[in-house]
Amino acid sequence: MLKYTFRRILFSIPVLFVILLATFALGFYGPGDPLRTFYGEELGEPDPAAIERLRKLHGLDRPFWTQFFDYIGGLLRGDLGRSILDRISVGRQVKATLTISAQLGGAAAVLLLALGVPLGILAAVKQNTWVDYLVVGTTIAGQSTPVFVLGPLLMIVFVLWLDVMNTPVGWDGFWSTKVIMPVFLMALGPMLTVVRQMRSGVLETLGQGYVRTARAKGLAERRVISRHIIKNAFTPVATSTGLIVAGLVTGVAFVELVFAIPGFGFYTLSGFQGRDFPVIMAGAVIGSSLTITANLVVDLTYAALDPRVRLG
Repeated sequence: MLKYTFRRILFSIPVLFVILLATFALGFYGPGDPLRTFYGEELGEPDPAAIERLRKLHGLDRPFWTQFFDYIGGLLRGDLGRSILDRISVGRQVKATLTISAQLGGAAAVLLLALGVPLGILAAVKQNTWVDYLVVGTTIAGQSTPVFVLGPLLMIVFVLWLDVMNTPVGWDGFWSTKVIMPVFLMALGPMLTVVRQMRSGVLETLGQGYVRTARAKGLAERRVISRHIIKNAFTPVATSTGLIVAGLVTGVAFVELVFAIPGFGFYTLSGFQGRDFPVIMAGAVIGSSLTITANLVVDLTYAALDPRVRLG
């Protein structure tokens, strides 16, 4: 197992390097100039000589490989650089914004499992009935509807109809009522995946011999499900939970944008809009690292559950 773990970690290093190289190349050779964008908007058409002086000041006039390996060297020292637009440490901003997104992502993951697992079990037990169709259909509709449509609808329900909150946007801490709608929207996206995995797992387990034996012994259906079915059916969901949580933390840009939450997704999106290379690279570093780590956890979980995987 240790050899397999080391091999998977070693394989992740070149993957992360290629992702960073591709992202850096797109920022370097792609259209747009952060200096011209920022100073052009603030001061009108900028002086070309002033732009060149600023480019030299920020080190943007150096060759591609020099800038790239300089960035990698800083990254190995834990330095994500400084924002080109506001000269604030990117690492400090990432720490502050990622904390917010992690809280939202963690709460959404708990809500996702608390709702998705029971709904998947219910859909399997009531297979091909109106309950099954309602559960699957509702989750499909929730995943298919864009955030910028569901967001205003939830605002109408929680603010105008239920009167739970007065101002549904902004960030007043994790225990504020403003967290309700963003967390619900974040959990609704991957809900279909959990429901379908749990439903498929339960349906597959229902046909196993030990389940028929338990029923033949006279065990109540509730005990058969809780003791013999859920544990085995939950394995696919458990192994994919890491990927889901990583996606919740890094993929909340639109939710944070709709609700004006100063999280990591909103910060990265602002960096893309301003062509702020250090912020864009920080988004690539954090996002790819979380995804690679989640994949590693999933692979190790499969290897622990099925020793044959380690032989591949």
